[in-house]
Amino acid sequence: MTEETRQSAGRWLMWAALALAYIIVYIHRVAPSVVADQLMETFAIRDGAVLGSLAAMYFYVYAVMQLPSGLMADSLGPRATVTIGVLFAGLGSLLFAAAPTISMAFFGRFLVGLGVSIIFVSILKFHAVWFLPREFAFITGLLLLVGNFGAMLATTPLAFLVDATSWQFSFVVIGAFSLVIAVASWIIVRDVPPNVVVAAETRPIGVRLRENLVQMTLVIRNWRTWPLFLVAFGLYGTLITFQGMWGVPYLMQVYGMGRTAAANLMLLVGAGMAVGSPLIGFFSDRLARRKAPYIFLAALGTLCWALLVFWNQGRPPVAALYPICFLFGVAGGGMTLTFTLGKEVNPPEFAGTAVAVVNIGGFLGIALMQPLLGFLLDLQWDGVLREGVKIYPQQAYFWAFSFGLAFMALAVIGALLAKETYGKNCYVEKK
Repeated sequence: MTEETRQSAGRWLMWAALALAYIIVYIHRVAPSVVADQLMETFAIRDGAVLGSLAAMYFYVYAVMQLPSGLMADSLGPRATVTIGVLFAGLGSLLFAAAPTISMAFFGRFLVGLGVSIIFVSILKFHAVWFLPREFAFITGLLLLVGNFGAMLATTPLAFLVDATSWQFSFVVIGAFSLVIAVASWIIVRDVPPNVVVAAETRPIGVRLRENLVQMTLVIRNWRTWPLFLVAFGLYGTLITFQGMWGVPYLMQVYGMGRTAAANLMLLVGAGMAVGSPLIGFFSDRLARRKAPYIFLAALGTLCWALLVFWNQGRPPVAALYPICFLFGVAGGGMTLTFTLGKEVNPPEFAGTAVAVVNIGGFLGIALMQPLLGFLLDLQWDGVLREGVKIYPQQAYFWAFSFGLAFMALAVIGALLAKETYGKNCYVEKK
């Protein structure tokens, strides 16, 4: 494949369609926080753990689908896989909006998680084919930046839409947008450049699945993978639990903020991550150092969370919330180094599997922490209801968020145990 072929101007139009699909991934990841109170009212949810589980359904499915998503991208190609994924996410969003019961809402959220779980890996597959190796890191970082804009859309703009209409209509809009992107992906995207022949994969799915399982086993048995898993579990798990589920209810109930004002602070979390992710990767590459910035970011995230917990027993001054939320998002940019280190401490040919394994850590952390915090909030609930919605006191959030420090401590421990790779693959197979 020639450089001229890969630098075809059309690839950017195709990439734009795929980037819009990735925005959908982040919108669904964060959106439940903005409508948490309305979900409790609509479905008569009386347990915080149930509300947390409803949001976490996305992450249960996402974690399980990490391995099959790679097989789909290889077998069907990015075009078909992304189209199918966004289609499922759109249908799931529409079902979620129309759900008459909590069971149907869970199923809608399940379909959303199933759909979005296969998009990221498929776009990476597109990057590998349509972009040169020296462009891969930049274009992937650009994709993560665009994704975080999706997270920001699911904060203040979504809050405006919900207040102006309803949460159901807002998710209909998200679902309709998803369906439009699915059609655009199918029409615009092509798996390979023109006049390029890619060898077809002739091995049966079962053979490739067993091969991937062997690779995953080798990555899991490499002890240097586990510190990165812990960082993803603790840091990203806590960040998305706050931004994507309990942050807006906390600000509305403890501070008496309106939905939009609370969503503004969640927007700052997304903005911090959008700024931090590419800058962290850039400076880490320039300095050829991974561990020092990794430790710094894990410590920064822990400090931000500790301030939320201990400053005035879970109620820092409003003015302090703005830098805390932004810096917490910047700390979340440490996921950039998690992916990078995952590739550098494992065999180069297992790079995709290594990224999948450490990525599971983040989604497992979210899946566990979102319902756990809901359960802990229920334990401290003092019986106050407002329009059928549980109102948790400040002490309940102090109690629940205190347990989040254990997750953040795991992130710090993981960063301290991480291997310094100096920007190179340092895997040495033990004979």
